[in-house]
Amino acid sequence: MLTIENAVPYLLERGLVSRRSILEGDLAIIEATRRNRNLRVERNDGPGYLLKQPDEVGPPGHHTLWREAAFYDLCAQAPELAAVREAIPRLLSFDPAGPLLALQLLDRPANLWEAYSALPAERFPVAVSRVVGRTLCAVHRTFRPLVAAEDPRLAFLPRDLPWVLRVHKPGPELLSSLSPANYQTLQILQTQEGLSASLDALSRLWRPGTVLHGDVKSDNVLVLAPAEKGNGGEPPPPEVRLVDWELAQIGDPAWDLAGVLQDFVIFWVFSIPLGAASEPAALDLEAARYPLPLLRPCLRAFWRGYRTAGELPVEESNALLDRAVRLSAARLVQSAYELAHAADELPALSVLLLQVAANLLADPETAQVELYGLLAELAPT
Repeated sequence: MLTIENAVPYLLERGLVSRRSILEGDLAIIEATRRNRNLRVERNDGPGYLLKQPDEVGPPGHHTLWREAAFYDLCAQAPELAAVREAIPRLLSFDPAGPLLALQLLDRPANLWEAYSALPAERFPVAVSRVVGRTLCAVHRTFRPLVAAEDPRLAFLPRDLPWVLRVHKPGPELLSSLSPANYQTLQILQTQEGLSASLDALSRLWRPGTVLHGDVKSDNVLVLAPAEKGNGGEPPPPEVRLVDWELAQIGDPAWDLAGVLQDFVIFWVFSIPLGAASEPAALDLEAARYPLPLLRPCLRAFWRGYRTAGELPVEESNALLDRAVRLSAARLVQSAYELAHAADELPALSVLLLQVAANLLADPETAQVELYGLLAELAPT
């Protein structure tokens, strides 16, 4: 396991840093732990790196990093995946013994929430959302023919349903790692009328057709620092990169879209002042720094960017949006569950997310308009 203390010999051995950068003090190694034990390597005499390694010995961390490395390698080697290469980080090296990935560090990126929060609420960056839609569509559209042809190069990618679609029917592995708050979440899912049946129905809606990122959310969408203004004085359109491809799989593109939809709900919810509220009823929804009416134009820009980039027929576009809205309820359930992972009592925000998910599943057509502000397209006459 690499640490700040022992990373330098490893980097020298593999030619990732020079002795000169070490002697001249141009090298900095910083912990950047998230799901894995990551290290940021910053230097002045060349590109920096993000070193990714599993947080525990053995599966599942090993398996997902192997999958991520295989995904980056495929995208680097296949000429037809050029559009995807532009949307992802560059893999510089992979050490299977670790396993350990070395990815090129992006220049001053901000995750999606950081990009949103950098501006006042009334100047919410609609253009960023539109680019996220286009970028995600480029990935889905590029991989679609390979999946349809059952390309053997994709054999390493799983085709499983997301685990949260079965969370209300937990097996021994899930039950063994439940926190008290997770147990309360399961009780709500299993006892609230219609919730279990609705999750079962979502499984039947699943339409695998392309390669998914599998975990689209703010942390995994990086907005690059804007370039200098051109001769016209206007900055170029923003650029985004999709990172952390550990959960890449073959599946329904609506799942990735659902990730973006629910991320807007989470962003809204997290902008609500908590104060001393321990119950969702005590939260002042009107006091949100980013109220839903200000977020809906960005949701529309995201969907418009995706739909126009995909040149989808009206019927297919509407069906995809409908599935995405319904599946976003499952993503909200997943977020509520993850928020409660280490808690003894179910957090008020988890309860609120579960309520939003239940309302969404009870009437997805209304939620599509009133929650997300998205309208179905009309077929041309």
